[in-house]
Amino acid sequence: MRLSIGQTWRAGALALVVGLTPGAAQAFELFGFRFFEGPPPPPPEGSVTYNVQFDVVGGESELLKSVERASVLEEEKGEPSPGSAALLSRANTDYQRILAALYDNARYGPTISIKVDGREVSSTPIDTEFGDTADVVVTVDPGPVFTFGEVDVKNRPGEIPNDETVPPSLEELGLVPGGVANANKIIAGEAALVGGWRELGYPKAQIARRTASAYHETDQLGVMIDVAPGRPAVFGTTSVSGTARMDPEFVAWYAGLKYGERFDPDAVERARDQLRRLGVFKAARIVEGATINPDGTLDMGIEVAERPLRVIGGGVNYSTLDGAGAEAYWRHRNLFGRAEQLELNASIGGVDADDPDSYNYKLEANFLKPGVFTPYTDFLAKIYAEQDSPDTYRARAVGGRMGFMHRPTTKITLAGYASFEASTIDQTDYGDGDFLFASLPLSVDYDGSNNQYNPTKGYHLIGSFEPFYEAVNGNIGAISQIDGRVYYGFAKDRVVLAARGVVGSIVGAPLQEVPANKMFFAGGGGSIRGYPYRGVGPVDPVTDEVHGGRSYLVGSLEARVKVTDTIGVVPFFDFGNAFDSEYPDFDVPLKTSVGLGLRYYTGLGPLRFDVAVPLDPYDGDPNVAFYIGLGQAF
Repeated sequence: MRLSIGQTWRAGALALVVGLTPGAAQAFELFGFRFFEGPPPPPPEGSVTYNVQFDVVGGESELLKSVERASVLEEEKGEPSPGSAALLSRANTDYQRILAALYDNARYGPTISIKVDGREVSSTPIDTEFGDTADVVVTVDPGPVFTFGEVDVKNRPGEIPNDETVPPSLEELGLVPGGVANANKIIAGEAALVGGWRELGYPKAQIARRTASAYHETDQLGVMIDVAPGRPAVFGTTSVSGTARMDPEFVAWYAGLKYGERFDPDAVERARDQLRRLGVFKAARIVEGATINPDGTLDMGIEVAERPLRVIGGGVNYSTLDGAGAEAYWRHRNLFGRAEQLELNASIGGVDADDPDSYNYKLEANFLKPGVFTPYTDFLAKIYAEQDSPDTYRARAVGGRMGFMHRPTTKITLAGYASFEASTIDQTDYGDGDFLFASLPLSVDYDGSNNQYNPTKGYHLIGSFEPFYEAVNGNIGAISQIDGRVYYGFAKDRVVLAARGVVGSIVGAPLQEVPANKMFFAGGGGSIRGYPYRGVGPVDPVTDEVHGGRSYLVGSLEARVKVTDTIGVVPFFDFGNAFDSEYPDFDVPLKTSVGLGLRYYTGLGPLRFDVAVPLDPYDGDPNVAFYIGLGQAF
């Protein structure tokens, strides 16, 4: 069996640290599992080790899980109680915690019994002494499920403009007569009511009064909520504190909270995103003024803490496909006091190849000037020199580009550049020679998904169009691509169906006169998993070698299934190919692959491990490939 590692491991990206002491191996924890753990130490003198058992009348498994999650006794059962009084304290705390959990499950007439060694805790004196061990039994009779009776809301907000975010309605939350009366629906409803008034420009809206009355004869819960909207307001003065090298006036302007505009919580959230984008702050927060000024303005405060000016980094990597490599970078975060960034990068790869002329090299300098013309427009420039040597060609190129990126909304990003590249390409029969390539890359990115690294609903569209002029051969043409992704989650997002389709085309130049490094290839972790990177495309009928095409089509289907809150499995199916023609040729068979992925969900996004099998590999291709990364595959 031939194996392929389709993703590199980077030193420092994932570290496992194990402390060692002479004569004894210490335990360590990885992904919630403990290794090399010896026997536990004996409990301290006077402590009480206890077992806890839960019994929910009716045997509802979900309700049992809710009760156990709420229990301090269950949470701390692995640690002996310091004494009998502490055990009774834990048990007494559980009455209220379990009651709250039952309220969340619409049970407003429960009976809760907690006994330690057969004695009801609520009537056991605090100075009672138990032995070294104790048996705890928690019995819950949850009673009937309550539904909402009358739901009376005073000062409900009016129609909310359909802008970036709209709080859910009470109907969407289920806070309506006849709905199951979960207590968390009331809390969510209050947040939605306050959020609705804030969306209408009332920043100091709050809940003035709330009553919830349980009617046991009808198993109904009556709710009354009185909202105090307060006064409407517009944005006032934005002050900045905590800057050391940054220009505070620029920070206030870049946040985008315009004086005199109607207060909008979406504008505040976008201002937070703006501050994160600058990359110069290790901490930043926006604080609303305590009161609305007499003239109707609400002052805003920005509090920041700056990062060090300069950072140096690097890494090493290894792939069974590409060999060993290394990279290093130097970055200045704030050149002139307005978050201007300069970054210098150097990398080398494929260093285990027989011929050093086949190594991959790259030197690159990037400059970013945020806040050009508007707070949402950035100027970017890049120059580079590189040698790129995949299996299908070798390209030596120097070039650069400069242009602008504009974010008219939080979901849309527009970009336009002027680009130039001079290249020499060899080791291929297609797209080889010298080229002078000038182009105007344009792109639009609409991200309507709900999460960048782990989307569960929505869609994401990316379109690009790059008119070009190639001076050596005198060709005028264009490169265009469309990348669409859609996500649909159900069963409380424990199952997410995801699909992706990408199509690209190069028009205006004969196949032999398109630079090989501009052609389309398929295959690899971001394309058709299971096949080598850039390993799928048209095949030369004489040499039987894969080369690039003037068009391509790839797609993926995934079912992302959460087995637990932290572990998931993902069966997937990938397909696609690249074609000689300017547009995809559906008479040419598509390459396909199947696979299974494992996900470990973290706060930063899921750690991804995929195993893929090509169903129609070329001669010499691996018959299985592995991929490792952070975030979903698309």
